[in-house]
Amino acid sequence: MLVAVLRSATRVNAPVGTVAAALRHTRTAEEGLREVRVRGRVRTSAGELLLPGDELSFSAAQLPVLRTRVVRADAEAFASVVVSGPVPQLRHETTLRPDRSGSDERTLLTDELRWRAPLGAAGRCADAVLLRRFAGAVLARRTAAVRALAESWAQRRIVVAAAIVHNGQLLAQQRGHPERDAGRWELPGGRVEPGELETDAVVRECAEELGARVVPGGRVGTDVPLRDDMALRLHRAALRAGGPDPRALEHRAVRWVGAAELADLDWLETDRLLVPALRSLLR
Repeated sequence: MLVAVLRSATRVNAPVGTVAAALRHTRTAEEGLREVRVRGRVRTSAGELLLPGDELSFSAAQLPVLRTRVVRADAEAFASVVVSGPVPQLRHETTLRPDRSGSDERTLLTDELRWRAPLGAAGRCADAVLLRRFAGAVLARRTAAVRALAESWAQRRIVVAAAIVHNGQLLAQQRGHPERDAGRWELPGGRVEPGELETDAVVRECAEELGARVVPGGRVGTDVPLRDDMALRLHRAALRAGGPDPRALEHRAVRWVGAAELADLDWLETDRLLVPALRSLLR
């Protein structure tokens, strides 16, 4: 049985989706380990953001390597479990929820670490003396790294992407240019103009790129950091009743895809990071 041994909470001056992105970033995982003299290795399937199935390996002094696997990474929680190492069972889960007790949009981040001591009564003694102290130091440093990264990202310019869902399918559009991206797929969207609301940008971009009228339905998933001090933010949307059908005005083609087809499309790198959130949305 797993026993709750460590729990902590902290407030971050950034939106939930931004904090969730910082939790997924390899930089915050490596930062927390480095500060407590632990060597870490992060293996990801797509860029610098962790996805379910990605693995992290830790080693300190002469201790065996501890390997964990990400099992959840969305806008509500980030969780990992032990795969191999000196601790037979371990689960680390960070949950997020909006905290608007202040004047700015903030997030309440709650960490919980549960594990089972490896050596019975003797293990429980080592647990109390060493494991709690070590794990507490790692969590504290990682939380500090997440807070610093998320609060810096909160100042970035926003690019919106629209997840238009109709009859259980998602609309994707195929790039025709530039040459390096021709034939690949992405979601409709673009930069939020100065003074423009994100929802208004979703409506405008869908009209410009698809000739479609949409009704925004709120944010989905975590932010995705981009180059040039920007961040991609996903919004779900529905076609407005009686409006024209979406068509390719600035792209090579558009198509409707189901949840089972999402992973098979040749997405642009940034849009591929949105696939888990899109799959959940279609479900």
